[in-house]
Amino acid sequence: MAPARKATKAKASEVEPGSVDELTRIFSLALRYQGIPQGVLVHDLSDAGIPVGRIATLLNTTSNTVSQQKRATRPTWPMKVAP
Repeated sequence: MAPARKATKAKASEVEPGSVDELTRIFSLALRYQGIPQGVLVHDLSDAGIPVGRIATLLNTTSNTVSQQKRATRPTWPMKVAP
């Protein structure tokens, strides 16, 4: 009897090309590059029901950082420009 093989598990950073997960990550990067503060993104994604670990993956940070930002008050965004 051959020994049972463990199922290979893909690394968290590997994404299937063209998948919804890849599009989600690209979109979250687009938000980061638009200058939206990470604290705002953390609060908004959390309000949308996304778990801390998933937010950390999407924003390329740690779960600890996300948890700390959730405890702080949400930064004001967008910034109001004086007339």
